Amino acid sequence: MLFTRNTVGAEFGAQCRRAMEQFLRHVSDELPTDAAELAILSKGLCYQVLRSYESALGGTLGLNLVGTRRAKVSSDDALIETSYVRLDSPSDTLLIGDTVASGATVIAALSAYKSHHPLRRVYLFSFAGTTVGALRLLDWSVSHNIDLRIIYGLASFGLADNGFDLSFLNESTICSDEYRDWANRQFDGRPASAVGWDFGSQWIAVEKYRRLCWLEATKWGLVGHPAFALATEPRDLRGLEAELSALD
Repeated sequence: MLFTRNTVGAEFGAQCRRAMEQFLRHVSDELPTDAAELAILSKGLCYQVLRSYESALGGTLGLNLVGTRRAKVSSDDALIETSYVRLDSPSDTLLIGDTVASGATVIAALSAYKSHHPLRRVYLFSFAGTTVGALRLLDWSVSHNIDLRIIYGLASFGLADNGFDLSFLNESTICSDEYRDWANRQFDGRPASAVGWDFGSQWIAVEKYRRLCWLEATKWGLVGHPAFALATEPRDLRGLEAELSALD
């Protein structure tokens, strides 16, 4: 998942589900039976926490929903607007699957939940998350007396100045040298994002993902490169407004 940018649709969704199942098995011995999911709309849906829980561990989870959108993004922060909240399955232990850049989206979602229900513990699963985001989330959780447990994938990424790129080649990324070498070959030494500018669009907004890939390829001088084989030049930029600052 983190070393090809050319997988989309059902295949990408299946990769996400298999990875989420592995995350859940890793912590299965400590999850309480009354835990619930807090799904962050919309890209958090690609983590498929509820379905993966049913497949990997049996049983089911209660589901709570919070809708967010990025209003503004900077190198180390983002302004997040909460547009929708539905909390039908309250629990003091929540499971969240989401990609972490600045950490602002997760904080906004947890703040919305906490304003309605008490919260004691959170498990945050992220296929791609940053160190700066993790530290910010940990500071927030300590200040609210919440036990936060963060489970990342293959790296704790550095966050690029544009607030979007999570690259194995970022000098702040903590990972195995093997992964850094693999990414170096993948992008011919350019620090392109391992997951793109809108992770999850690979599954739920494939045409948007293709157009964003073209913008990324343009930024890094990789138009026509095999790493961005799915890139499609956009006819216009409608629907891409939230990611255009990543070009800076």
